[in-house]
Amino acid sequence: MLRELVSQLIQRFAQGGVTDVHFVPDEQMARVICRTADGLKEQEAIPFNQYSSIVSHIRYESNLKEQNERIPQSGVYPVDQSGMRVSILPSRHGDAMSWRFYRAVVSSEIASTLLNPIEDLEWLQQQSHGCIIISGTTGAGKTTMLYSLMASMEGKRIISVEDPVECTVPGILQLELNEKAGFDATRCFEEILRADPDWIAFGEVRTAEAARLSINAALSGHVVVFTLHAGTVNEVLLRLKSLGISGEELAVCKKIIHLYREEGHVHCTVENLTRTANVAF
Repeated sequence: MLRELVSQLIQRFAQGGVTDVHFVPDEQMARVICRTADGLKEQEAIPFNQYSSIVSHIRYESNLKEQNERIPQSGVYPVDQSGMRVSILPSRHGDAMSWRFYRAVVSSEIASTLLNPIEDLEWLQQQSHGCIIISGTTGAGKTTMLYSLMASMEGKRIISVEDPVECTVPGILQLELNEKAGFDATRCFEEILRADPDWIAFGEVRTAEAARLSINAALSGHVVVFTLHAGTVNEVLLRLKSLGISGEELAVCKKIIHLYREEGHVHCTVENLTRTANVAF
């Protein structure tokens, strides 16, 4: 019964063009807030007892341990023909939960639609080293673009570093971080560099360590592509600077693929990062 209820909720949200669902509990109910291309919209609330059962079910199916319920957790909930990333945060009134939907298999269609086939995709195909940054705000499509770029590259040995693996990309070696087992980002990059990659795809760079690992890998003669949360191209440069990346190190970063939404549609601009960086640094 509970499994059917969760499946119905997931199907309704996914088919309605929802990218994210946020459950915010209070003493009696859990508010349900959905994000679509048009922004956030509140749905009918769920009784707290029912919501608690849903959280327990999601935890179990996503391999999240109940004894860790007072610390933030994230995982992947298995869904037929698609996938769902789960994030759980402890709050005053219980676990707040977020769902993010994505396709289980991503093709090259997104990249080939938004990017110029010759100036961008062919240029990327020819690169032998350097950083490519995919930037944008929440819901702009950064992760989807990252996967689509990987699917677009032909004749490349591509290894991805993910936490967790969200989508399957045929032909890509996808590694999942596991800090509890000692397989953190630093160890992962050390092993990848011994595995003869042409491209290294990294998820969202949030820390100085992740930024440094990406820059060093690019300096060692590899193409590194990663995502960065930023509202504008200039904000990308400010974020990198705040993460300890110097103007000299930024020279290894070649282009920014910046995604943004306008009137419900995703748009893309591609900037020469080296030229832009001369102004910011």
